[in-house]
Amino acid sequence: MLLHHFSVLGSTSSHALDLARQGAEQGTVVHADQQSGGRGRGGKQFCSPPGGLYFSLILRPELEPADLPLLTLAAGVGLAAGLHKAAGVQPLLKWPNDLYLAERKLGGILTESGPLRAGLPEFVVIGVGINVAALPEDFPPELRNKIITLAEAGAVISPAELLPLLVNELLAAPERLKEDKVAVLAAWRQRDYLLGRPLEYDSGQGMTPAVGAGLAEDGRYVILDRCGGERRVTAGEIRMNTK
Repeated sequence: MLLHHFSVLGSTSSHALDLARQGAEQGTVVHADQQSGGRGRGGKQFCSPPGGLYFSLILRPELEPADLPLLTLAAGVGLAAGLHKAAGVQPLLKWPNDLYLAERKLGGILTESGPLRAGLPEFVVIGVGINVAALPEDFPPELRNKIITLAEAGAVISPAELLPLLVNELLAAPERLKEDKVAVLAAWRQRDYLLGRPLEYDSGQGMTPAVGAGLAEDGRYVILDRCGGERRVTAGEIRMNTK
């Protein structure tokens, strides 16, 4: 593992993408104690106060093009397994890229790809943020009841101890997909946070109620609409229904 460590960095993923474009090898890790501009899916900000684990890993995977969309799911399975081994917790996976514990968000994953060559990206950067031991007051008031830290869950472990364990899980994710994609998807389904929960989906005419029905083989999420009709949705089309 080639490690680039910073006390404070705008975004570990932005820095890792720059390194990847310059030819950085697979396994290169960018780690920061704090991010001033952490990024989540859809351009959202990822709050990254001191006490959390924030890192991005460069991969150059040899996967079938159809399996690339499953890499985030495989990463989630690896992170959940690593957190169980290292911290004794059992996170669930909220499709497509979040980790949940005790009904609150424990962490997130951001997967970004480089330019395509022969149908495959030259590199993939997987960014990870885990709430390890940050204090509640370090988060904005609107997030304090929505997030949880490992410390709150009773796990005594530092970000530095957790880092190599989770990096190893992510390095193994592409190989697990190549060797047994069915097993990876089955492991994800065992941790499905949305299964059976009330959701809303964007039907093109506003948000419509639905229920989570599980993961499809292609990595999309299956929902049942109000009439019992089955739909396969992509990221950005569904959200929790808290009404």
